[in-house]
Amino acid sequence: MMFGLEWQSWLPLWMFSPVLAALAWTDFSRMRIPNIFSLAGIAIFLLSPLYLDMNDALLRLVAGSICFAICFALFAIGWLGGGDAKILPVVFLMIPPSVLSTYLFVLAAAMALGLVVMAIVRRTLHQPLSGYDSVVQKREFPLGIAIGSSGLLLAAVTFVGAVF
Repeated sequence: MMFGLEWQSWLPLWMFSPVLAALAWTDFSRMRIPNIFSLAGIAIFLLSPLYLDMNDALLRLVAGSICFAICFALFAIGWLGGGDAKILPVVFLMIPPSVLSTYLFVLAAAMALGLVVMAIVRRTLHQPLSGYDSVVQKREFPLGIAIGSSGLLLAAVTFVGAVF
């Protein structure tokens, strides 16, 4: 048991892990998060009644809905990108509700680390890396890197805990 939960609670996050890796990479390289990533997560969640109990699935849906409302408001005022506003609620669907605070803490740490690293990279590179839009940008931060890496870290820790 990881975080006091059975392995089935982590199955959506483990299944979504390749998408998390892809979204971190595409946001770094192109500053875009394709809609197919959100659709893949929704498809995984739609299968969740097969392996999650209904209370867990409903709590995830409530958490994802609240996250969507907040992200929509942040997108509307220009504080969050469209891809970030769509993918973060989907990530909330993948994570057990009792562990969302842990995920948010890891996400905040990944954002802080990412901001520092991107600032250093942008200032020290005299010639920007061609093909990597996030390095060329001066003001925007590719939040998908933090969303993906924090989800991958949580998935890895829980998977190792389940195996060993």
